[in-house]
Amino acid sequence: MTWELVTLDLDGTLLPDDTVFAAVLRENGHATEVAASDARYFAGEMTLEACFWEQWEMVRRLSLADMHRALRRAAWLPGIAAGVQALQTSGARVCLLTDQPSVLTDFLGRWGLTDAICSPVTVRDGRPVEIDARFDKWDNLRRRLAKWDLDPARVCHVGNGSNDVPVWARVGGSVAAFAPPEVARHARVDTGRPASLADVAAAVLRGAG
Repeated sequence: MTWELVTLDLDGTLLPDDTVFAAVLRENGHATEVAASDARYFAGEMTLEACFWEQWEMVRRLSLADMHRALRRAAWLPGIAAGVQALQTSGARVCLLTDQPSVLTDFLGRWGLTDAICSPVTVRDGRPVEIDARFDKWDNLRRRLAKWDLDPARVCHVGNGSNDVPVWARVGGSVAAFAPPEVARHARVDTGRPASLADVAAAVLRGAG
């Protein structure tokens, strides 16, 4: 199968056991606060969106330099550049699909992921000023597909969370990576815990439709 577009989730996928918010906040002296916030979310005491806003209030006080310094130390999935290149060589566009802010997704440009469907952030003097939070992955992708005049059937999405399931239900290809069983069962291909993004790319290219 040749896909016209391959979209990649960020938290829990390209960053297998972490989120970019947590990675940034821990490295900048907020380990206790982010751990407490995550614990309340996993205990069902707050919604994912409420957790986002609570952590964004801490992140937005940092400079972009502080954010990217922290992300350089994060435990990224190996082989991101090679995986992106393999997908692009097949003829597919490749971009991130996440609700995370653009000031953090921009970091992945070093591995060829220069396009992101994400939450745009206005920056002034090297610091975030305002965010347009976009939590509905499918709606965000739908808008981009309309802009590019792409058929959802020619799109493959790689993800790991419950918010990826609505996307999988509407696109032609679906690949789970690092997903719990209750999420992975909604994808056509489950890669388990892949060793690298190159392995994920190989699964995508073998046919995930």
